[in-house]
Amino acid sequence: MKIIHCADLHLDSRLNTHLDEKRAQERRQELLGTWLRLLEYASKQQVSAILISGDMFDTAAVSGTTANAVIGSIRNHPEIVFFYLKGNHDTDTFLNRAETLPENLYTFNDSWRMFRLSGNIVVSGRELSTSFGGAQLPENWAARTLNLKEEDFNIVMLHGQVMTGYNTGKQTETEEEIYVSDYAEHNIDYMALGHIHRFSEGRIDGRGMWCYPGCLEGRGFDECSKHGFILLDINEETHELKRQIIDISKRHLWLVPVDITGLETSIDIVNRTKAQLSLLGGVPTSSEEIRNIDDDTVKGILEEAGGGRLKPEDMVRVIFKGELDITAEKNMSFIKNQLESMFYYIETEDESRRTVDYRIFENDRSLKGEFIRSVREDTELGDELKAEIIECGIKLLMGN
Repeated sequence: MKIIHCADLHLDSRLNTHLDEKRAQERRQELLGTWLRLLEYASKQQVSAILISGDMFDTAAVSGTTANAVIGSIRNHPEIVFFYLKGNHDTDTFLNRAETLPENLYTFNDSWRMFRLSGNIVVSGRELSTSFGGAQLPENWAARTLNLKEEDFNIVMLHGQVMTGYNTGKQTETEEEIYVSDYAEHNIDYMALGHIHRFSEGRIDGRGMWCYPGCLEGRGFDECSKHGFILLDINEETHELKRQIIDISKRHLWLVPVDITGLETSIDIVNRTKAQLSLLGGVPTSSEEIRNIDDDTVKGILEEAGGGRLKPEDMVRVIFKGELDITAEKNMSFIKNQLESMFYYIETEDESRRTVDYRIFENDRSLKGEFIRSVREDTELGDELKAEIIECGIKLLMGN
């Protein structure tokens, strides 16, 4: 039996931290489209069930378009059973908008609910709750009330933060802490989690494992790792589990550090950046700048992004690092302008530092030399502030 595990779709996110309203609206529609592509994939692969482990939405005010599209897509796939467990961003608003819920959609509440998906595959889930009638729940309450049969293949759905160590019984009101040790020896084969926006997995005990699929598609530059959903293939007779992460993202997000040490002009910085971006895209140019780009840096960026290649439809943040001479010309507006046509969205961030070799200006009788010496000799200024003042002064003297 094939089952899809996804989480943290965050449909209807505002997405206006980096994007203007037009592109933010476009991205909201694209995220919804990614959900619809997931269903197309599920139908073609004859998937029997889809597990949504929380935070399907990002707001209580779910738009009519999104609500109708999600409900309609579920109703249009009666051959698939959907299990929807609300996360900390979800509310009942979405469910209440439909006069009748699709018969193939199953939901959970703050106590364990169990559904037998087939002869011996059972899906169990429980939503976020840290109190009962205003009283704090007893230690290990969730795990202690979970009763699963050894002979079944047991899937458990939860939304929260996996914790190591042992449960002290103290939980926050907004985030559930999932202590793996509480669930050991509970006959769990696969714990389908949500809440963490990047793929991760680990063992519960000798029998079972836990897994976060990560968000279905990255939304900001803190979500640049590989994304997608988990395809589970379960042998119902032997209980053997095969799994793989499937990436169907419309766009990917990239953090690209570029070392600009020693460069002298803005066009030099543009050329090196373009060369590195081309390497990440798998189509390197003949530019000599390729020789100055560290192979390990490129490999590290690719690994962090999940092993794919940079594409024109992606979103990129370039971070300039390294050291530039105080006299080097660097115009960030010009640099960004030269890179903007390469991708759907690009932004630049400057973390480079200016260096000053004061010996060069010891005998320089120009206005620039006099200015630098006067700043250097000011005993009330720290070295970092001196560098900032000199950089600003050099820019003015050079007309930048």
